[in-house]
Amino acid sequence: MAQRKHTKTPLALAIASALSFGSSFAIANDNNAAASDEDIERIQVSGIRGSITESQFLKQHATSVIDVVVADDIGKFPDENLAEALQRIPGITITRNSGEGQNISVRGLSGGYNTTTLNGRKLASESAGRDFNFDTIASELVSVLSVYKSPEARLIDGGIGAIVNIETRKPLALDGRTIAASVKGIHESRSGDIHPHASFIIGDTSDDGRFGALFSAVYSRKTLRADTYRASGFEDGDDALINIDMNNDGVISDDERFVSQIPMYMYFANAQDVRTRVGSSLALQWQPTDKLDVNLDALYSRYTTDGSFYEIGFVNYDESWTPSTPIFTDPGFDELGRVNKVRQTGPETMVELLNRTTPRQTDTWQIGSNVRYYLNDEWTITADAAHSEARNKNNGDNRFIVARGFVDAIDIDYSTGHMLPDVVIDPGLSAEQQYGAHYSLNSGTGVTDTVTDLKLMTNYQPMSGLITKVDAGITYLRQTKGQNGFRSRDPGQFSRGGYYLTQSGYEFDDSTVFQRGDFELFEIPANVFRPANFDNFLQGEPSITPNPWPSFDYDDLLEYYRSLNADAANESIVASVVQQDSFSVTEAVSAAYVQLDIEHEWLNMPYVLNLGVRASRTNVDSNGFGYDFSLIELDPDTEEPINNDWQDTVVDVGYSGSYSNVLPSMNFRMQLTDDIQLRASAAEVLSRPSLGFLRPWAAPSFTTREQGLPVLSRGNMSVPPERARQGDVVIGWYFAEASAINVGVFHKDILSFISYEGNPGVVEGIKYYIQEPVSGEYGATVTGYEIAYQQSMQDLLPEPFSGLGFLFNYTYVDSTYDDPELKAQGLPFQGMSKNSYNAVVYYEQYGVQARLAYNWRSKYLLNPDAWGGPAWHASYGQLDASLSYDINEKVTVFAEASNITNNRAWHYIDREDQVAYLERFGTQISLGVRAYF
Repeated sequence: MAQRKHTKTPLALAIASALSFGSSFAIANDNNAAASDEDIERIQVSGIRGSITESQFLKQHATSVIDVVVADDIGKFPDENLAEALQRIPGITITRNSGEGQNISVRGLSGGYNTTTLNGRKLASESAGRDFNFDTIASELVSVLSVYKSPEARLIDGGIGAIVNIETRKPLALDGRTIAASVKGIHESRSGDIHPHASFIIGDTSDDGRFGALFSAVYSRKTLRADTYRASGFEDGDDALINIDMNNDGVISDDERFVSQIPMYMYFANAQDVRTRVGSSLALQWQPTDKLDVNLDALYSRYTTDGSFYEIGFVNYDESWTPSTPIFTDPGFDELGRVNKVRQTGPETMVELLNRTTPRQTDTWQIGSNVRYYLNDEWTITADAAHSEARNKNNGDNRFIVARGFVDAIDIDYSTGHMLPDVVIDPGLSAEQQYGAHYSLNSGTGVTDTVTDLKLMTNYQPMSGLITKVDAGITYLRQTKGQNGFRSRDPGQFSRGGYYLTQSGYEFDDSTVFQRGDFELFEIPANVFRPANFDNFLQGEPSITPNPWPSFDYDDLLEYYRSLNADAANESIVASVVQQDSFSVTEAVSAAYVQLDIEHEWLNMPYVLNLGVRASRTNVDSNGFGYDFSLIELDPDTEEPINNDWQDTVVDVGYSGSYSNVLPSMNFRMQLTDDIQLRASAAEVLSRPSLGFLRPWAAPSFTTREQGLPVLSRGNMSVPPERARQGDVVIGWYFAEASAINVGVFHKDILSFISYEGNPGVVEGIKYYIQEPVSGEYGATVTGYEIAYQQSMQDLLPEPFSGLGFLFNYTYVDSTYDDPELKAQGLPFQGMSKNSYNAVVYYEQYGVQARLAYNWRSKYLLNPDAWGGPAWHASYGQLDASLSYDINEKVTVFAEASNITNNRAWHYIDREDQVAYLERFGTQISLGVRAYF
């Protein structure tokens, strides 16, 4: 075999380092002609076709199965939101928050099944679980998004679904001084507001090209309005009964209760969410010699939303905590004999007025340093260190406030054939009418996440021989995620006109109590209420909806409660710490890995075989609060506590656990022809336990018994992660620049899920039936295939049509549970769409760049155990577009639009005629200018 000589110019080093930093791209293999220094230096990302070309290059020369999205220019990503950019990748679907992408699912696996890194380092998350919210980071700060669907030993573990790496730019990859800025105005169709979005990037390198600096900043503010309908309590049979006064005598007899299509709860809401994002990044790179590359990079993002919902609701059944029973008249019936039309009148005709807020106040940052030293042409040593933090500041800032109003009549009509019922309130609600106090819940979870990520790595590329590359290293990752739960102790304290205040022993002023039928309520002062601040509610839906309704100010309402009894308001309504929901979990993962590349050929077909193994030890420490079980004393005859003081004594507790894993991996790439590749991979992977499984709270119940023993529910710090064996086979035909066809199949065998199981055990001398999370008996399989086709017409059509191109990908994924009971239900994984596809048509010519993108996913399961049957999210598709024109080499004007067709998102329970949620969030249009200096 011929010897290989490595020649690294500073420019080649800079570009190769930028593309491979924290990634598994195989472009450092200089023996591969397609990845030679000359080829690397030719990569220029400019425009849509340029980004597609580079993405194709990186995917084609990677060792593992990956997909890549590349920014098509400095500070310019193809989608405003990282989640929305990722959804263009085969196998990735997203969930939306008021129309804006937030979380991803990879091949049907979401949440803790995916791991997110920034420049190859674990990135802290403000999520209370292991999920990452991709809306927290502005897309202008990002250069490349890489999704690793098959692992390598050197990559971080923890992702049965995938590992997503966010890459920022490196200064020496720039062509000298670079200054760019953009500004745009964002118009949201439902709110009618126009808000600013601006970004700025400046970078420069020294005259000798050995030092570079890059700084970027972004600011955006916009109001997203969503109009929603939600309902619950759909049940067939005897449990779905409604009271119909057929003879109008005001009394319900046994033969006047009917099966109903009308849900037990119905709500209409107008959401107005002001979202502000501020972000910045800094990168410094220094190459004092050809042998040394020193990098320092930092990223900061602040993302805040107010999450305000103005809502009205209807109770259509007999609640045990409501002093009256809704009685309806004038029924209509559908072909199944169900009530589908009713009218309610009388003094107790009630409409609930609700204010809900779910704010997010998040900060995320990471600072990292990377030093790479080239010992010689064969050996490289790299030291990498990073620290990351994320916070979601919430001290009980979520509100769920309910006031009760009364009207003359409510008409509900499901017989129209529309998705939503016609609902008419007479008279409509106003800020001036009488409302009674009912329910005031304050809650929330504050989250703090800190990550320290340390690596010492070496890379060996021998000049000759069968083994062409060896990577080895040791890593240490320490992550501490803490959460503080807050909640009102008694949110209904001021309900029923002082009934509960009296029960609790509070004295109060009852001068504002009024009666309406069987209702007795405190009358809320008029100064608490605000007139309606929206119009054109649920525009686009043909059904009749209530006229806009007022809202109220929480601070003014709280002051009114305090005027009745300040102690009751402060002790019952103001949120306080919930100790069982307040804890921290620290995971310290020490790992070592080794992987090697074997390059040879078989029947004149070159191949690369990557073999690796990663071994890790995870130590878990969980700290929080718990009962002092040593205080419990049992009656020897009844085996029940003879004292209650143990319930009043909560102490600091801490538990520890550990587990080890060895994860082998194999990636294989064979060049069947000059244009066609075969790629195969197999690996063992894992996803670590949900944080809820690891919390230290333990709660005994002496009234609930199993096997004659009191039940003790607790966490388990030693529960091992969920493990899976997976494999991929992909055929890729790279037949032209920016043109390729890839067809792949994948299989994941999840060995077991973590589930709660019980066994007898002894704690502080008392025998319990202990229920705790364990690695269960059953797992599941996930199988599917992906097809991706991209085509540039540059060499196929004459001008001006040669600027056309398109991308299309389709994914099919299915799942099967091993558990016979779950298998019999025939339900897929939650959040898994069987079918999804993306279609993009683009044009780039004469300074014009245009893109039309459509994303679609089929229905997916939200909750298998919802009230009335499984809850499904209906299929959803969205059309987005962008258009820009280069006025000259320095200035570009552009327009962007999302959800052009104003599509709705909706859920249903069991059957599509039982709509449980419907949301219209409108269209966003942006106009702006981008300039280079």
